[in-house]
Amino acid sequence: MVQDDDLNSTNTILVEKLPHHTVEDGPKETELNTRHLEAILAPLFEDLDNNIIFGWTSVGDEEKQATTRPDASINITNRAALGKRIGCGEVKAQFQALNHRLVGIDLMRITVLAKAASDKHKLKEIFTFSVVSKYATFYIFTRAQAYLYTMCEIAHIQLSLTLDHAPLFLSQLDKVAKIISCFQYTLNSRNHNYANDPFILTDNMLHNATDPKSSRKRKSITSHYNH
Repeated sequence: MVQDDDLNSTNTILVEKLPHHTVEDGPKETELNTRHLEAILAPLFEDLDNNIIFGWTSVGDEEKQATTRPDASINITNRAALGKRIGCGEVKAQFQALNHRLVGIDLMRITVLAKAASDKHKLKEIFTFSVVSKYATFYIFTRAQAYLYTMCEIAHIQLSLTLDHAPLFLSQLDKVAKIISCFQYTLNSRNHNYANDPFILTDNMLHNATDPKSSRKRKSITSHYNH
């Protein structure tokens, strides 16, 4: 019943809010988030009656240099204040979709942010997603053991960014229902009781590891560097 209500709400909002067309190279990240993705994703996860809010926390068209905030965050609210983060997501617009470095950094960023939320709030599961242009991939991040974290893919779907493409979204309702079911699973999952949290990548380490200007040359074990 919960899934049916969420799907009906999503279908209604798609019709009401999706634009009829986009510009040739697609919307930039700010417009993609606040106009297109808001109409699709918010109804799937936001439930204000149960104090669950979906929001955009770090929206911009430029590449981010820090991992302190995700593009999207799903939180439990405590009256007027945001409580624990139970989900997060990153977004890349169409003009950045073929930049595999930036897409890869987003995937690394959501794992770092999910781990931070799991460690801080002692949550065994965190719901995560990555949007690249009109495609979205959803994951469940799990603290499987004291020093083992996993992130398993749930589903990969094509999003409807315009009203004309709404039937395409409707044709994937079986996957959307699975996504909602997995999100509900993360809501009902138990806490972990691990006292110590393993080390995590810092922003500087992440930047250095993915900087295209960094030298990745390795010394050959057969060379004689003293000659």
